Amino acid sequence: MRANPLLKGVSYALLTIAALLCLAPVYWMIRTSLMPTSSLLSSALWPAHPAWSNFAAAWRAQPFLLYLWNSVFTNGAIVALQVITSSLAAYALVFIPLRGKRWLFFAVLVAMMVPMQATFVPVYTMLSAMHLINTYGALILPYAGSAFGIFLMRQGFLTLPRDIVDAARVDGASEWWILTRIVLPNNKPTIVTLVLLNFVYHYNSLFWPLVATNSTNMRVVPVALSYFLTQDAGQTLQWNYAMAFDIFAIAPVVILFLIGQRYFVQGVAQTAVKG
Repeated sequence: MRANPLLKGVSYALLTIAALLCLAPVYWMIRTSLMPTSSLLSSALWPAHPAWSNFAAAWRAQPFLLYLWNSVFTNGAIVALQVITSSLAAYALVFIPLRGKRWLFFAVLVAMMVPMQATFVPVYTMLSAMHLINTYGALILPYAGSAFGIFLMRQGFLTLPRDIVDAARVDGASEWWILTRIVLPNNKPTIVTLVLLNFVYHYNSLFWPLVATNSTNMRVVPVALSYFLTQDAGQTLQWNYAMAFDIFAIAPVVILFLIGQRYFVQGVAQTAVKG
């Protein structure tokens, strides 16, 4: 059945408008980052003489490479740990016969509804007792396991036919061999989706890094940006420098998404197939 050309054209027009509305803040950020300081209040849609030196000034304003390293290192460790723990838990929930699996999965769903702000006091107390505050451990360990990661990996594992796993067991394969040689290789889109979503979430996280660290050399990018916006208290904030700093901050996330977007789309579609 052929689609109505008029309806198709209207759909494309609406999608184009929606895309432009989503991109408008990004365009304004780039435009502001290139504005000379003397023209910040200008209503021009694009600076007549782009001030590329704003990026150099923003780069020199703070040790951005240190903050970027802190963010990439801690988020990379979090994502790696979550892939490991979520894969093991999801494999048990899907392929290993256990009593009360439905209740365990229900507990995972309940855990997904509990925000970090509701648990940060006991978590902070435990980390403080272990003398881990203001260390990489304080930024990584609270997120080593993820209820959302277990849920996502479980949904991906459910799309794999159980006959393949049963056949491997009949041939004498161990559970670890089945997980690493059969289940995970056939769920690459789900893994990439988990990596992308978790990296972006934790890369943008401000609350916990602000609570768990208190020294300059432990700042991550969002914390550094918050201090960048307030470091000139009592003076006029130079928004062109702030927007240039923002572009530096979002660049790693954009690059990561562009690399993994194909798997990301497949993973979202795959995990929505079975429940």
